[in-house]
Amino acid sequence: MIYLLFIAYCFLFCWLITRIRFFTESGLSNRVLITLFIIRIFTLIVGCYFNLYYFPVSDSVAFHEMGINEFHLLFQDPHEYFVNIFHAKSLESYSRLLDDSNSYWNNLRNILLAKMLSVFDLFSFKSFLINTLFFNFLVFFGVVALYRVFIKLFPALSIQLIICIFLLPSALFFSAMIHRDGLILLSISMIIYHLYFMLNQRQFSWKKTGIVILFLILVFLLRNFVFICLVPALLAWLIAEKFPRHAFISFLSVYIFITILFFCSGYISPRANLPQYVSSRQTSFIEIGKAGASTINIKPLSPSFKGFMSNAPQAFNHALMRPYITEAINFVYLPFAIEIIIVEILFILLLFFIRKKGTVDPLIYFCIFFSLTMFLITGYTVPIIGAIVRYRSIYFIFLLLPVLGYLDWNKIKSYKFK
Repeated sequence: MIYLLFIAYCFLFCWLITRIRFFTESGLSNRVLITLFIIRIFTLIVGCYFNLYYFPVSDSVAFHEMGINEFHLLFQDPHEYFVNIFHAKSLESYSRLLDDSNSYWNNLRNILLAKMLSVFDLFSFKSFLINTLFFNFLVFFGVVALYRVFIKLFPALSIQLIICIFLLPSALFFSAMIHRDGLILLSISMIIYHLYFMLNQRQFSWKKTGIVILFLILVFLLRNFVFICLVPALLAWLIAEKFPRHAFISFLSVYIFITILFFCSGYISPRANLPQYVSSRQTSFIEIGKAGASTINIKPLSPSFKGFMSNAPQAFNHALMRPYITEAINFVYLPFAIEIIIVEILFILLLFFIRKKGTVDPLIYFCIFFSLTMFLITGYTVPIIGAIVRYRSIYFIFLLLPVLGYLDWNKIKSYKFK
């Protein structure tokens, strides 16, 4: 019965994709859109199997069970269902905004996912597979939004954009699973989509501004450190749009100011000590990693400028280079190790076949600065290969978009035949 219902919902969503204006105006044909969504369906089926039967501990399954508990609560105590999202274990936990324990805000991100899944349960008969399908239909709006923006920047690179945005293995796999990554990808994509068209059409819209603010709030509630990294990149983008000829200088200036503010935050307030916050996150992950099978050595991070600078090479190595192909003994890591090799090849090609273009769109700088910041944070704090692969997955899209966009593909093709 569940499998028949799953197939019925698959047909329904494929039909909706051919009817919803947001998809039909993407520039992609219905056949391509449906094919890309079906690839996502096959990915989620594989992911559900691994989460149910292979991984010893699965966050996606845990979220699903939390959703079922909320679903039952909805009928047993409707009042509690609607107010427990505001509950905290203690008054102190409301003020622990950046903490990862005894924090209302840290717990809220899980409650939000559980609430969403409890709504899905009304239509899925509490099926993990069907809930994951619903989740992917939402995320599909995000990846299509991202494509609609970058096809404007690179109209001749449709195939490259499809591969990068829709089919990048790690981003596809981890955003297909019920977790925060897919919702964050959806949120960031929608923020970029609405801001880009407002800025380029020179038309302010209260509706679009409200949507941007709504998704910013969602990012903050799901992962506050992503929000902290996202805001400077958005601010620099807005400034660079005012001074497009000096876009790089705009980004550099904003990031120098933010870096100074970051390291001085502890002097403003002990509760707002951002370097200490990053260091504490690393300590928490090291404790978690002691029970993990893919834990790697990581240098303890001192919450100082010197400490961050000395750890930066290791951070970039962990976030951009791991797992090495020699670490892919476990077949689960093999696709991601191959993905890293392909990314490295693309960067090498960019050195020799960069496409010369006068003015670089500020959005490209946004992608570079934001993604590198997220890689740094991941490298600084996470000592578990499996977690590194998941945390960085969606940000690889933003790092590779400028690379693919500025590779001179005609030169590469002609070079092959020399």
